[in-house]
Amino acid sequence: MTKFMMYLLCCVLLVFTFGCGGKYSDAVDLQEDFISLAGDYVAAMDSADSADKVAAAMNDYAAGLEDMAPRVREINEKYPELSNPEQQPEQFKQTAQEHEAVMQKVGNSFMKAMPYMGDPDVRQAQQRITLAMQSMEGK
Repeated sequence: MTKFMMYLLCCVLLVFTFGCGGKYSDAVDLQEDFISLAGDYVAAMDSADSADKVAAAMNDYAAGLEDMAPRVREINEKYPELSNPEQQPEQFKQTAQEHEAVMQKVGNSFMKAMPYMGDPDVRQAQQRITLAMQSMEGK
């Protein structure tokens, strides 16, 4: 499930990945918002030491993803060319390392939740994240 969520999020985010200014400034703003959200999630998960704290961190992350979903769908429709890495403008590729690093940390944070998956609130929060990511693709 974790691998699926990471794959889905990476695919969705690939559409508006990396950039600055110009034609793609709205996509860049969204990317920066995602990196900030993901960083906050990672920090919250790093300090979480109970099922309640893990569920709270996951629910905050899910809420952020839910808020971003309409913007993601809009960017996907507005800039379909961004889904192909070979067609992405050079300025998008310049921040690839930052995006890649935050995605690795998000994946590691999902692993931290595993010991708490017996808790119904944690399971519900994980499901909420999954649904939020699916809603980014309009599912």
